[in-house]
Amino acid sequence: MANWVPFVSLSLISIILLVIIVVKNRHISARILLFWLFISGLAYVFEYIIFVLFNSYTYHPHILSNNYNDSVLGSISSQAFSVPIALTYIVVYHLRSTRIALIIGLFFLIETWFTYSNFYEHHWWQSYYTSFFLILSVMLSKVWWKLLENTPNHYVLFITLFFALSTVSLSFAWILSSLLELYILPLHHFSNPTRDLIAGNAMYIWFTTYFYALVIFFRNKDKQYALLTILFLLTIEVFMVQEGVLLLKNPLMMMVLPLFHFSVISIGGYFYNHHFPNYVEITRKGLPSG
Repeated sequence: MANWVPFVSLSLISIILLVIIVVKNRHISARILLFWLFISGLAYVFEYIIFVLFNSYTYHPHILSNNYNDSVLGSISSQAFSVPIALTYIVVYHLRSTRIALIIGLFFLIETWFTYSNFYEHHWWQSYYTSFFLILSVMLSKVWWKLLENTPNHYVLFITLFFALSTVSLSFAWILSSLLELYILPLHHFSNPTRDLIAGNAMYIWFTTYFYALVIFFRNKDKQYALLTILFLLTIEVFMVQEGVLLLKNPLMMMVLPLFHFSVISIGGYFYNHHFPNYVEITRKGLPSG
């Protein structure tokens, strides 16, 4: 069996499951999608720490020619689709402990099979670590889903929005930076250049995503704030180019990040504005603000 087959198969199965969950629960479809992206955003943070910074394991889907990017693609398959969608399924349908244990056991068996078949390689990580963190993830997911159900305050909504946006922004920034190399932000810490630029790029994109979340949540309908946010980030990026921190494929690529900022703010703002309350609406309705 080709290495890419199980990765693509698991991703497709997970996406089909997500579609089924959304279709069968149309009345809360927006919350389901936001929650899935929120969990994926948390998974990205976890993966950044153990996978990028501490080299816990390597994925081998054999899809991309660059070995490190190929491993990152395998990570995305797991952390953006398989695990977060399974957690979404658990909380939406309020599964009991026995079924949750079966799902965690299934992930353990899949990881064992992947390791045995050389689709996936442990460095210092162990499969039972995965099971332990899945249990913690289920507990967190249940708590957070209840918070979103029961008239959440603005802290819960803002944190959810931030991590949901980070899933989108980090995924597309990886394509622009690591795959297309339109710009690179090396950290100058790791010997592997791809790992180094992914580490540096992720840190900057989390920084920009914080500003995306601020303008969407607190000033979503005021377009001038979105423009000021983009100009502020562009000023930082011009300075980074001048200092040699941000490297561009060619001078025209200076517009890539501003267009990226505009796209995330516009699309994220449109979705959030149509399905969730922003800060002004929360205060007007007299909902608890924390």
